[in-house]
Amino acid sequence: MAERVFIVSNRDADLGLIKETLGSKGFNIDTADQFSDIESMILSGSYAAILADNDFAGDRVAGWINLLQEKKSRSCLILYGEKNSPGNIAELLRKGAYGFIPRDLLADRVYDILLDGLENRKAFIEILAMMDDMKEINEKLEKEKTALRKRNQELDFINRLSYEVSFDLNWDRILPRMIDAGFLNIIDSETIYILYRLGSRWNFACYLPGGQSDEKAAEKLKKEAAAEFFSLSRERIPMREISVSFHSFEGKRSLSNPIFLSDKLVLPLSPGGRTLGVMVILPKNREAYENGNHEILSTISNILAMSLDNAEKYQKLKKLTIRDGLTGVYNRMGFKEFMESEFLKARRYRKPLSLIMIDVDKFKTINDSFGHLAGDYVLSELANCLKKTLRQTDILARYGGDEFAIILPETEMQMAEMLMRRALSSIRDHNFEWKSEKIKVEVSCGVASAGELGHEDGTGDLIAMADSRLYHSKRSYESCSTIGIEGEPFWAAV
Repeated sequence: MAERVFIVSNRDADLGLIKETLGSKGFNIDTADQFSDIESMILSGSYAAILADNDFAGDRVAGWINLLQEKKSRSCLILYGEKNSPGNIAELLRKGAYGFIPRDLLADRVYDILLDGLENRKAFIEILAMMDDMKEINEKLEKEKTALRKRNQELDFINRLSYEVSFDLNWDRILPRMIDAGFLNIIDSETIYILYRLGSRWNFACYLPGGQSDEKAAEKLKKEAAAEFFSLSRERIPMREISVSFHSFEGKRSLSNPIFLSDKLVLPLSPGGRTLGVMVILPKNREAYENGNHEILSTISNILAMSLDNAEKYQKLKKLTIRDGLTGVYNRMGFKEFMESEFLKARRYRKPLSLIMIDVDKFKTINDSFGHLAGDYVLSELANCLKKTLRQTDILARYGGDEFAIILPETEMQMAEMLMRRALSSIRDHNFEWKSEKIKVEVSCGVASAGELGHEDGTGDLIAMADSRLYHSKRSYESCSTIGIEGEPFWAAV
Protein backbone atom coordinates (compact mmCIF):
# COMPACT_ATOMS: atom_id res chain seq x y z
CA MET A 1 0.00 0.00 0.00
CA ALA A 2 1.38 3.41 -1.00
CA GLU A 3 2.48 5.77 1.80
CA ARG A 4 0.29 8.84 2.34
CA VAL A 5 1.85 12.31 2.55
CA PHE A 6 -0.02 15.38 3.83
CA ILE A 7 1.10 18.77 2.42
CA VAL A 8 0.29 22.05 4.20
CA SER A 9 0.84 25.00 1.85
CA ASN A 10 -0.98 27.85 0.13
CA ARG A 11 1.41 28.07 -2.81
CA ASP A 12 0.17 26.41 -5.97
CA ALA A 13 3.69 26.27 -7.39
CA ASP A 14 4.98 24.37 -4.34
CA LEU A 15 2.00 22.01 -4.33
CA GLY A 16 2.44 21.26 -8.00
CA LEU A 17 6.16 20.65 -7.62
CA ILE A 18 5.77 18.34 -4.63
CA LYS A 19 2.87 16.42 -6.17
CA GLU A 20 4.83 15.88 -9.36
CA THR A 21 8.02 14.83 -7.51
CA LEU A 22 6.45 12.54 -4.92
CA GLY A 23 3.44 11.38 -6.94
CA SER A 24 5.74 9.97 -9.59
CA LYS A 25 7.44 7.96 -6.82
CA GLY A 26 4.20 6.26 -5.81
CA PHE A 27 3.15 8.41 -2.83
CA ASN A 28 -0.48 9.35 -2.24
CA ILE A 29 -0.74 13.11 -1.71
CA ASP A 30 -3.32 15.03 0.36
CA THR A 31 -3.19 18.82 0.66
CA ALA A 32 -4.63 21.65 2.72
CA ASP A 33 -4.34 25.43 2.38
CA GLN A 34 -6.71 26.38 5.23
CA PHE A 35 -6.12 25.88 8.95
CA SER A 36 -9.62 24.86 10.04
CA ASP A 37 -9.21 21.08 9.89
CA ILE A 38 -5.43 20.69 9.65
CA GLU A 39 -4.92 19.63 13.27
CA SER A 40 -7.51 16.86 13.04
CA MET A 41 -6.01 15.61 9.77
CA ILE A 42 -2.52 15.61 11.25
CA LEU A 43 -3.65 13.65 14.28
CA SER A 44 -5.63 11.14 12.25
CA GLY A 45 -2.48 9.03 12.22
CA SER A 46 -3.02 7.97 8.61
CA TYR A 47 -0.08 9.93 7.20
CA ALA A 48 3.46 8.62 7.01
CA ALA A 49 4.77 12.17 6.66
CA ILE A 50 3.58 15.77 6.95
CA LEU A 51 5.29 18.33 4.71
CA ALA A 52 4.56 21.89 5.86
CA ASP A 53 5.47 25.31 4.47
CA ASN A 54 7.03 26.96 7.54
CA ASP A 55 6.43 30.46 6.13
CA PHE A 56 2.73 29.70 5.68
CA ALA A 57 2.20 27.79 8.94
CA GLY A 58 4.19 30.22 11.11
CA ASP A 59 3.72 29.85 14.86
CA ARG A 60 1.33 26.93 14.39
CA VAL A 61 4.23 24.56 13.66
CA ALA A 62 5.35 24.48 17.31
CA GLY A 63 1.80 23.57 18.36
CA TRP A 64 1.67 20.78 15.79
CA ILE A 65 4.93 19.34 17.11
CA ASN A 66 3.51 19.35 20.65
CA LEU A 67 0.32 17.62 19.46
CA LEU A 68 2.29 14.94 17.61
CA GLN A 69 4.40 14.24 20.68
CA GLU A 70 1.45 14.22 23.07
CA LYS A 71 -0.40 11.71 20.87
CA LYS A 72 2.82 9.75 20.22
CA SER A 73 2.13 10.13 16.53
CA ARG A 74 4.32 8.15 14.17
CA SER A 75 4.07 10.74 11.41
CA CYS A 76 7.29 12.42 10.29
CA LEU A 77 7.11 16.25 10.20
CA ILE A 78 9.30 17.95 7.57
CA LEU A 79 9.42 21.73 7.11
CA TYR A 80 10.42 23.84 4.15
CA GLY A 81 10.53 27.54 3.35
CA GLU A 82 12.80 30.56 3.32
CA LYS A 83 15.91 30.65 5.53
CA ASN A 84 15.00 33.99 7.08
CA SER A 85 14.51 32.82 10.67
CA PRO A 86 17.49 30.56 11.52
CA GLY A 87 16.89 30.67 15.27
CA ASN A 88 13.25 29.65 14.84
CA ILE A 89 14.16 26.81 12.47
CA ALA A 90 16.84 25.46 14.82
CA GLU A 91 14.38 25.51 17.73
CA LEU A 92 11.73 23.60 15.73
CA LEU A 93 14.31 20.98 14.74
CA ARG A 94 15.39 20.63 18.36
CA LYS A 95 11.78 20.16 19.47
CA GLY A 96 11.12 17.31 17.09
CA ALA A 97 10.70 18.37 13.46
CA TYR A 98 12.74 15.93 11.37
CA GLY A 99 14.27 18.32 8.86
CA PHE A 100 14.15 21.63 7.02
CA ILE A 101 14.45 22.13 3.25
CA PRO A 102 15.28 25.58 1.86
CA ARG A 103 12.59 26.54 -0.66
CA ASP A 104 15.10 26.98 -3.48
CA LEU A 105 16.30 23.38 -2.94
CA LEU A 106 12.82 21.86 -2.58
CA ALA A 107 12.80 20.10 -5.96
CA ASP A 108 16.26 18.59 -5.43
CA ARG A 109 15.88 17.48 -1.81
CA VAL A 110 12.25 16.77 -0.96
CA TYR A 111 12.30 13.12 -2.09
CA ASP A 112 15.62 12.24 -0.39
CA ILE A 113 14.71 14.03 2.85
CA LEU A 114 11.32 12.29 2.86
CA LEU A 115 12.95 8.87 2.43
CA ASP A 116 15.41 9.62 5.27
CA GLY A 117 12.54 10.76 7.50
CA LEU A 118 10.49 7.64 6.80
CA GLU A 119 13.50 5.43 7.50
CA ASN A 120 14.10 7.30 10.76
CA ARG A 121 10.47 6.84 11.78
CA LYS A 122 10.61 3.18 10.86
CA ALA A 123 13.41 2.62 13.38
CA PHE A 124 11.50 4.61 16.00
CA ILE A 125 8.34 2.55 15.41
CA GLU A 126 10.35 -0.65 15.79
CA ILE A 127 11.61 0.54 19.16
CA LEU A 128 8.09 1.47 20.25
CA ALA A 129 6.88 -1.95 19.16
CA MET A 130 9.66 -3.59 21.13
CA MET A 131 8.71 -1.53 24.18
CA ASP A 132 5.08 -2.66 23.77
CA ASP A 133 6.24 -6.28 23.65
CA MET A 134 8.26 -5.78 26.82
CA LYS A 135 5.21 -4.27 28.52
CA GLU A 136 3.11 -7.28 27.56
CA ILE A 137 5.71 -9.62 29.02
CA ASN A 138 5.81 -7.50 32.15
CA GLU A 139 2.04 -7.79 32.60
CA LYS A 140 2.18 -11.58 32.23
CA LEU A 141 4.82 -11.77 34.99
CA GLU A 142 2.77 -9.65 37.38
CA LYS A 143 2.64 -12.36 40.06
CA GLU A 144 6.38 -12.80 40.13
CA LYS A 145 7.22 -9.75 42.21
CA THR A 146 10.98 -9.84 42.00
CA ALA A 147 11.05 -10.25 38.23
CA LEU A 148 8.27 -7.70 37.88
CA ARG A 149 10.21 -5.10 39.87
CA LYS A 150 13.29 -5.45 37.71
CA ARG A 151 11.29 -5.44 34.51
CA ASN A 152 9.49 -2.29 35.67
CA GLN A 153 12.82 -0.63 36.28
CA GLU A 154 13.98 -1.57 32.79
CA LEU A 155 10.80 -0.36 31.16
CA ASP A 156 10.87 2.89 33.11
CA PHE A 157 14.44 3.48 32.07
CA ILE A 158 13.76 2.70 28.40
CA ASN A 159 10.67 4.93 28.37
CA ARG A 160 12.49 7.84 29.96
CA LEU A 161 15.62 7.41 27.88
CA SER A 162 13.64 7.00 24.64
CA TYR A 163 11.64 10.14 25.36
CA GLU A 164 14.72 12.21 26.20
CA VAL A 165 16.91 11.19 23.28
CA SER A 166 14.07 11.13 20.74
CA PHE A 167 13.04 14.75 21.24
CA ASP A 168 16.25 16.33 22.60
CA LEU A 169 19.31 16.06 20.35
CA ASN A 170 21.77 17.67 22.77
CA TRP A 171 24.46 15.07 23.52
CA ASP A 172 26.60 17.30 25.75
CA ARG A 173 25.09 15.69 28.88
CA ILE A 174 24.14 12.27 27.56
CA LEU A 175 25.68 10.38 30.50
CA PRO A 176 24.00 12.43 33.27
CA ARG A 177 20.69 12.00 31.47
CA MET A 178 21.21 8.23 31.32
CA ILE A 179 22.01 8.14 35.03
CA ASP A 180 19.01 10.33 35.88
CA ALA A 181 16.80 8.04 33.80
CA GLY A 182 17.82 5.10 36.05
CA PHE A 183 20.68 3.36 34.25
CA LEU A 184 22.39 2.32 37.49
CA ASN A 185 19.21 0.54 38.57
CA ILE A 186 19.56 -1.65 35.48
CA ILE A 187 23.34 -2.21 35.39
CA ASP A 188 25.26 -1.75 38.65
CA SER A 189 28.30 -0.12 37.09
CA GLU A 190 31.66 0.87 38.47
CA THR A 191 32.47 3.22 35.58
CA ILE A 192 30.76 4.23 32.34
CA TYR A 193 32.28 6.11 29.42
CA ILE A 194 31.27 7.02 25.88
CA LEU A 195 33.40 8.04 22.92
CA TYR A 196 31.41 9.52 20.06
CA ARG A 197 31.66 11.78 17.05
CA LEU A 198 29.37 14.65 16.06
CA GLY A 199 30.37 16.04 12.70
CA SER A 200 34.13 16.48 12.84
CA ARG A 201 34.24 16.80 16.63
CA TRP A 202 35.23 13.89 18.90
CA ASN A 203 33.90 13.75 22.45
CA PHE A 204 34.70 11.57 25.43
CA ALA A 205 32.31 11.55 28.41
CA CYS A 206 33.37 9.66 31.54
CA TYR A 207 31.27 8.83 34.60
CA LEU A 208 33.27 8.07 37.74
CA PRO A 209 31.90 7.31 41.22
CA GLY A 210 32.35 9.55 44.25
CA GLY A 211 32.73 12.85 42.37
CA GLN A 212 36.15 11.99 40.95
CA SER A 213 37.81 13.85 38.09
CA ASP A 214 41.01 11.82 37.81
CA GLU A 215 42.72 13.02 34.60
CA LYS A 216 45.17 10.08 34.54
CA ALA A 217 42.33 7.60 34.88
CA ALA A 218 40.32 9.42 32.22
CA GLU A 219 43.29 9.42 29.84
CA LYS A 220 43.64 5.66 30.30
CA LEU A 221 39.94 5.12 29.69
CA LYS A 222 39.98 7.44 26.69
CA LYS A 223 42.77 5.42 25.06
CA GLU A 224 40.88 2.22 25.80
CA ALA A 225 37.71 3.64 24.21
CA ALA A 226 39.69 4.75 21.14
CA ALA A 227 41.13 1.24 20.86
CA GLU A 228 37.65 -0.28 21.06
CA PHE A 229 36.42 2.16 18.41
CA PHE A 230 39.32 1.18 16.14
CA SER A 231 38.49 -2.51 16.56
CA LEU A 232 34.94 -1.77 15.39
CA SER A 233 35.62 0.72 12.57
CA ARG A 234 39.36 0.39 11.76
CA GLU A 235 39.53 4.17 12.16
CA ARG A 236 42.21 5.75 14.34
CA ILE A 237 41.33 8.88 16.29
CA PRO A 238 43.89 11.65 17.01
CA MET A 239 43.86 11.68 20.82
CA ARG A 240 44.45 15.44 21.07
CA GLU A 241 41.26 16.13 19.11
CA ILE A 242 39.03 14.40 21.69
CA SER A 243 37.14 16.77 24.00
CA VAL A 244 36.88 15.31 27.54
CA SER A 245 34.10 15.88 30.09
CA PHE A 246 33.80 14.41 33.60
CA HIS A 247 30.61 13.50 35.44
CA SER A 248 30.04 11.83 38.77
CA PHE A 249 27.40 9.88 40.67
CA GLU A 250 27.04 9.01 44.32
CA GLY A 251 29.01 5.95 45.29
CA LYS A 252 32.04 4.97 47.34
CA ARG A 253 35.30 3.71 45.94
CA SER A 254 38.76 4.09 47.38
CA LEU A 255 40.91 6.50 45.41
CA SER A 256 43.75 3.98 45.60
CA ASN A 257 41.75 1.27 43.82
CA PRO A 258 42.82 0.85 40.20
CA ILE A 259 40.33 0.96 37.34
CA PHE A 260 40.39 -2.48 35.75
CA LEU A 261 39.89 -2.66 31.99
CA SER A 262 39.01 -6.35 31.90
CA ASP A 263 35.49 -7.79 32.04
CA LYS A 264 34.18 -4.71 30.32
CA LEU A 265 31.04 -4.51 28.21
CA VAL A 266 31.34 -2.71 24.87
CA LEU A 267 28.23 -1.36 23.13
CA PRO A 268 28.81 -0.11 19.55
CA LEU A 269 26.81 2.92 18.46
CA SER A 270 26.42 2.02 14.81
CA PRO A 271 23.26 3.39 13.14
CA GLY A 272 22.81 2.01 9.66
CA GLY A 273 26.15 0.20 9.83
CA ARG A 274 28.15 3.42 10.37
CA THR A 275 30.10 3.39 13.62
CA LEU A 276 29.73 6.84 15.22
CA GLY A 277 30.78 5.90 18.73
CA VAL A 278 31.25 3.29 21.41
CA MET A 279 29.96 2.96 24.96
CA VAL A 280 31.95 0.98 27.53
CA ILE A 281 30.57 -0.24 30.86
CA LEU A 282 32.68 -1.60 33.70
CA PRO A 283 30.15 -3.49 35.86
CA LYS A 284 30.90 -4.29 39.47
CA ASN A 285 30.53 -8.00 38.70
CA ARG A 286 30.06 -10.16 35.61
CA GLU A 287 26.54 -11.13 36.66
CA ALA A 288 25.46 -7.55 35.86
CA TYR A 289 25.43 -8.45 32.19
CA GLU A 290 25.47 -12.25 32.13
CA ASN A 291 22.08 -12.86 33.72
CA GLY A 292 19.39 -11.71 31.33
CA ASN A 293 20.67 -8.22 30.46
CA HIS A 294 21.59 -8.82 26.84
CA GLU A 295 18.19 -7.71 25.54
CA ILE A 296 18.03 -4.49 27.54
CA LEU A 297 21.61 -3.60 26.64
CA SER A 298 20.90 -4.22 22.98
CA THR A 299 17.86 -1.94 23.25
CA ILE A 300 19.95 0.78 24.95
CA SER A 301 22.56 0.49 22.21
CA ASN A 302 19.90 0.83 19.48
CA ILE A 303 18.25 3.83 21.12
CA LEU A 304 21.55 5.65 21.65
CA ALA A 305 22.71 4.82 18.11
CA MET A 306 19.48 6.21 16.65
CA SER A 307 19.72 9.34 18.83
CA LEU A 308 23.37 9.92 17.87
CA ASP A 309 22.48 9.53 14.20
CA ASN A 310 19.66 12.08 14.61
CA ALA A 311 21.99 14.43 16.50
CA GLU A 312 24.52 14.24 13.67
CA LYS A 313 21.83 15.03 11.09
CA TYR A 314 20.60 17.88 13.28
CA GLN A 315 24.11 19.33 13.45
CA LYS A 316 24.36 19.24 9.65
CA LEU A 317 21.02 21.01 9.30
CA LYS A 318 21.95 23.46 12.03
CA LYS A 319 25.01 24.55 10.05
CA LEU A 320 22.61 25.90 7.43
CA THR A 321 21.09 28.21 10.05
CA ILE A 322 24.38 29.59 11.45
CA ARG A 323 25.89 30.64 8.11
CA ASP A 324 25.57 34.11 6.62
CA GLY A 325 23.88 33.85 3.24
CA LEU A 326 25.85 36.71 1.66
CA THR A 327 29.44 36.00 2.72
CA GLY A 328 29.31 32.29 3.52
CA VAL A 329 30.97 32.82 6.92
CA TYR A 330 29.24 32.22 10.25
CA ASN A 331 26.43 34.60 11.21
CA ARG A 332 25.88 36.18 14.62
CA MET A 333 24.18 33.10 16.04
CA GLY A 334 27.09 30.94 14.89
CA PHE A 335 29.54 33.44 16.38
CA LYS A 336 27.73 33.33 19.72
CA GLU A 337 27.85 29.53 19.91
CA PHE A 338 31.55 29.33 19.01
CA MET A 339 32.44 32.24 21.29
CA GLU A 340 30.83 30.61 24.32
CA SER A 341 32.34 27.21 23.52
CA GLU A 342 35.88 28.52 22.97
CA PHE A 343 35.70 30.80 26.01
CA LEU A 344 34.70 27.93 28.32
CA LYS A 345 37.42 25.75 26.82
CA ALA A 346 40.04 28.48 27.33
CA ARG A 347 39.00 28.99 30.95
CA ARG A 348 38.88 25.27 31.74
CA TYR A 349 42.23 24.33 30.19
CA ARG A 350 43.89 27.70 30.93
CA LYS A 351 44.55 28.38 27.26
CA PRO A 352 44.81 31.83 25.63
CA LEU A 353 41.97 33.18 23.51
CA SER A 354 41.81 36.39 21.47
CA LEU A 355 39.07 38.20 19.58
CA ILE A 356 39.27 40.67 16.68
CA MET A 357 36.36 42.94 15.77
CA ILE A 358 36.42 44.56 12.30
CA ASP A 359 34.21 47.34 10.92
CA VAL A 360 34.00 48.87 7.43
CA ASP A 361 34.40 52.61 7.74
CA LYS A 362 31.88 54.85 5.94
CA PHE A 363 30.04 51.84 4.61
CA LYS A 364 26.89 53.90 4.18
CA THR A 365 28.77 56.13 1.76
CA ILE A 366 29.61 53.10 -0.38
CA ASN A 367 25.95 52.07 -0.47
CA ASP A 368 24.82 55.60 -1.26
CA SER A 369 27.44 56.12 -3.98
CA PHE A 370 27.44 52.74 -5.72
CA GLY A 371 24.22 51.04 -4.57
CA HIS A 372 23.44 48.27 -2.11
CA LEU A 373 24.57 45.55 -4.50
CA ALA A 374 28.00 47.14 -4.53
CA GLY A 375 27.90 47.20 -0.73
CA ASP A 376 27.10 43.47 -0.73
CA TYR A 377 30.00 42.93 -3.11
CA VAL A 378 32.38 44.76 -0.76
CA LEU A 379 31.29 42.67 2.23
CA SER A 380 31.66 39.44 0.26
CA GLU A 381 35.11 40.39 -1.04
CA LEU A 382 36.20 41.52 2.43
CA ALA A 383 35.15 38.15 3.87
CA ASN A 384 37.18 36.38 1.17
CA CYS A 385 40.24 38.49 1.98
CA LEU A 386 39.96 37.63 5.66
CA LYS A 387 39.43 33.91 5.01
CA LYS A 388 42.62 33.73 2.95
CA THR A 389 44.72 35.04 5.85
CA LEU A 390 43.22 32.95 8.66
CA ARG A 391 44.51 29.72 10.10
CA GLN A 392 42.46 26.52 10.05
CA THR A 393 41.56 26.90 13.73
CA ASP A 394 40.40 30.53 13.45
CA ILE A 395 36.67 31.28 13.26
CA LEU A 396 35.36 34.11 11.08
CA ALA A 397 31.83 35.47 11.50
CA ARG A 398 29.74 38.34 10.20
CA TYR A 399 28.81 39.94 13.50
CA GLY A 400 26.19 42.21 11.96
CA GLY A 401 25.81 44.65 9.10
CA ASP A 402 29.32 45.70 8.06
CA GLU A 403 31.03 44.30 11.17
CA PHE A 404 33.02 41.06 11.28
CA ALA A 405 34.53 39.10 14.17
CA ILE A 406 37.43 36.65 14.27
CA ILE A 407 37.79 34.19 17.16
CA LEU A 408 41.40 33.09 17.65
CA PRO A 409 41.63 29.98 19.90
CA GLU A 410 44.90 29.37 21.77
CA THR A 411 46.24 32.74 20.59
CA GLU A 412 47.98 35.34 22.76
CA MET A 413 47.50 39.08 22.23
CA GLN A 414 50.80 39.55 20.42
CA MET A 415 50.05 36.82 17.89
CA ALA A 416 46.51 38.19 17.42
CA GLU A 417 47.95 41.61 16.55
CA MET A 418 50.31 40.04 14.03
CA LEU A 419 47.47 38.07 12.42
CA MET A 420 45.40 41.24 12.23
CA ARG A 421 48.16 43.14 10.49
CA ARG A 422 48.47 40.30 7.98
CA ALA A 423 44.72 40.52 7.32
CA LEU A 424 44.91 44.31 6.93
CA SER A 425 47.73 43.91 4.44
CA SER A 426 45.60 41.51 2.40
CA ILE A 427 42.73 43.99 2.39
CA ARG A 428 45.06 46.87 1.48
CA ASP A 429 46.41 44.93 -1.52
CA HIS A 430 42.99 43.85 -2.76
CA ASN A 431 41.39 45.58 -5.73
CA PHE A 432 37.75 46.36 -4.91
CA GLU A 433 36.23 47.05 -8.30
CA TRP A 434 32.50 47.22 -9.06
CA LYS A 435 31.36 47.62 -12.66
CA SER A 436 34.77 49.01 -13.72
CA GLU A 437 34.76 51.50 -10.84
CA LYS A 438 37.24 51.21 -8.01
CA ILE A 439 35.79 51.46 -4.52
CA LYS A 440 37.81 52.94 -1.71
CA VAL A 441 37.44 50.60 1.28
CA GLU A 442 38.58 51.53 4.77
CA VAL A 443 38.36 49.24 7.80
CA SER A 444 39.00 49.65 11.52
CA CYS A 445 39.50 46.91 14.06
CA GLY A 446 39.97 46.21 17.72
CA VAL A 447 41.76 43.30 19.39
CA ALA A 448 41.24 41.88 22.89
CA SER A 449 42.45 38.83 24.77
CA ALA A 450 40.74 36.72 27.43
CA GLY A 451 43.90 37.06 29.50
CA GLU A 452 43.01 40.72 30.09
CA LEU A 453 39.72 39.83 31.77
CA GLY A 454 38.97 39.36 35.42
CA HIS A 455 37.97 36.02 36.94
CA GLU A 456 34.26 36.90 36.95
CA ASP A 457 34.19 38.38 33.41
CA GLY A 458 32.58 36.49 30.54
CA THR A 459 32.24 36.48 26.75
CA GLY A 460 30.23 39.71 26.79
CA ASP A 461 33.13 41.50 28.47
CA LEU A 462 35.62 40.21 25.90
CA ILE A 463 33.38 41.33 23.02
CA ALA A 464 32.83 44.73 24.65
CA MET A 465 36.59 45.22 25.10
CA ALA A 466 37.35 44.41 21.44
CA ASP A 467 34.42 46.54 20.27
CA SER A 468 35.56 49.48 22.39
CA ARG A 469 39.04 49.32 20.89
CA LEU A 470 37.54 49.09 17.40
CA TYR A 471 35.64 52.35 17.83
CA HIS A 472 38.64 53.92 19.56
CA SER A 473 40.76 53.16 16.50
CA LYS A 474 37.97 54.47 14.24
CA ARG A 475 37.85 57.77 16.16
CA SER A 476 41.65 57.94 16.14
CA TYR A 477 41.65 57.55 12.37
CA GLU A 478 38.94 60.15 11.83
CA SER A 479 40.85 62.69 13.94
CA CYS A 480 44.19 61.79 12.30
CA SER A 481 45.47 60.60 15.66
CA THR A 482 48.05 57.84 16.06
CA ILE A 483 46.58 56.32 19.18
CA GLY A 484 46.41 52.53 18.97
CA ILE A 485 48.24 49.32 19.72
CA GLU A 486 51.98 49.80 19.40
CA GLY A 487 51.47 53.44 18.51
CA GLU A 488 49.26 53.12 15.43
CA PRO A 489 45.54 52.72 14.93
CA PHE A 490 44.28 49.42 13.59
CA TRP A 491 42.76 50.62 10.36
CA ALA A 492 43.56 50.26 6.67
CA ALA A 493 42.65 52.51 3.75
CA VAL A 494 42.60 50.75 0.39
